[in-house]
Amino acid sequence: MHIVSHSKSLGQQQGFTLIELLIASVIFAIMAIMAYGGLDNVIDNSQASQQALTRLQQIQKSISVLNRDFEQIKKRSIRDEYGNENPYLSAGNNIDNLVEFTRGGRVNPANLLRSSLLRVAYRYEDESLIRLQWKHLDRAQEAEPKQTILIDNIDNVTVRFLDEEAEWQEQWPPLQASSPDSDTLAHPLAIEIVIQLKDWGDIRRLYAMN
Repeated sequence: MHIVSHSKSLGQQQGFTLIELLIASVIFAIMAIMAYGGLDNVIDNSQASQQALTRLQQIQKSISVLNRDFEQIKKRSIRDEYGNENPYLSAGNNIDNLVEFTRGGRVNPANLLRSSLLRVAYRYEDESLIRLQWKHLDRAQEAEPKQTILIDNIDNVTVRFLDEEAEWQEQWPPLQASSPDSDTLAHPLAIEIVIQLKDWGDIRRLYAMN
């Protein structure tokens, strides 16, 4: 009896059965799938957060550029590459640009002999808002502007102007202006810009003119 009991004890200590190994393998596989799924969700959430952050930074930078431009509009007309006089602020009469104007505040850290004024324009093209900047106010025929994409993935951009009669105008100078090419042309009371983003809705900026 003692020998038989000892044999049984040895048999009971011989490790896992095949069924137990199969069950353990299945449990391990399930846990691995759950862990992988959780890691995949973490990676997806991280990528989505990074994309949202990048988009936010793009929009914030673009609004900063818009603010800097539209808050420094100056009454200084220019001559284009054909020698024609253009008003300091022009919109609605150019098939390419939404708005074009002269602005001040051009930085000059090297104290170069140049004007502190800039000529800039905004264009809506290929679902993007593009900023154009010329080196000189009065342009030569070969002058080409520097172009920068500010915001992409947009549906539309609109610009309108509040005149002295508190009426909104889609074009500036207004059609009824007596001397549209003159620097004596009155400022609009305000300029409104609406950017329709595909992903974040509308951005509306209203600038009061001095």
